[in-house]
Amino acid sequence: MTLYANAILGLFTQTSLHAGSGESDNIIDLPIQREAHSAWPVVYGSGVKGALRAKAELKFGTEGKDSVDRIFGPDTENASDHAGSLLVGDARLVLFPVRSLTTHYRLVTCPSALKRLARDALRCGLLTTEPNMPTVADDQAVISSQTTDLFLEEYRFKTTTEDLVDWVNLLTNISGDGRKSELETLLTVVSDNSFRHLVSAATPLRTRIRINQEKGTVADGALWNEESLSPETLLYTTLSAAPARDGSGWEPQQILSSVVDELFKPDNYLQLGGNQTTGMGWCEVSVWEVAQ
Repeated sequence: MTLYANAILGLFTQTSLHAGSGESDNIIDLPIQREAHSAWPVVYGSGVKGALRAKAELKFGTEGKDSVDRIFGPDTENASDHAGSLLVGDARLVLFPVRSLTTHYRLVTCPSALKRLARDALRCGLLTTEPNMPTVADDQAVISSQTTDLFLEEYRFKTTTEDLVDWVNLLTNISGDGRKSELETLLTVVSDNSFRHLVSAATPLRTRIRINQEKGTVADGALWNEESLSPETLLYTTLSAAPARDGSGWEPQQILSSVVDELFKPDNYLQLGGNQTTGMGWCEVSVWEVAQ
């Protein structure tokens, strides 16, 4: 029996996603969560686990409470009974949609984001070797097919053509088979420095208000701006299942299968973050796991 059973969930946003940081940064009232060291957008593992648990509770109902507690841990009142068996990682960014003056948009990534995905896949036993990493300068963009200089937002990049087929195949595992041709056309690799700037400067910011129904004007104090990730963003999270800790004897693969098979094979969608009632946070889920 192996210690862990692993999978990677690809989360391809179909609507805008706002996973809030819980505090203002004095410029944006409601910023999204970002990694402290890179400033890349992220959805912390606690939020991903909460969304998975919420879907499991809807799916299994009250009859499946024991299974939910076994996988995710008991509720707060009984938290000391035992820990959950599912280890959920942060939802990490790997593809960021950026508008372009030379095409409708590009799916942008960087060597560090690709390398991190490959490392996570190696740790989960889903890869045996890391694909060759493209080399890219700060003023360059690596693409699969030749074109003129590429404009991302207002920035001009010299294009260089490299074979990205290995990375396209890897990314297809977490974005869905139907997007392979889209990735071949839109995948763009920029430098780490350029990527950091784009994910900071090109993240959508919307202004929201609440109307005073009697006056028909903005309610006092009800004007704020809110950051969110665009549709077509690709995130991924790692799942690692340990043996059950509640004495049931469930093995890691049984724990993992109860999540990926029961939650996502019949319905491969997950709602993440806030503003659910306004349609935000819907992600299409792709499961990458070792074939059984």
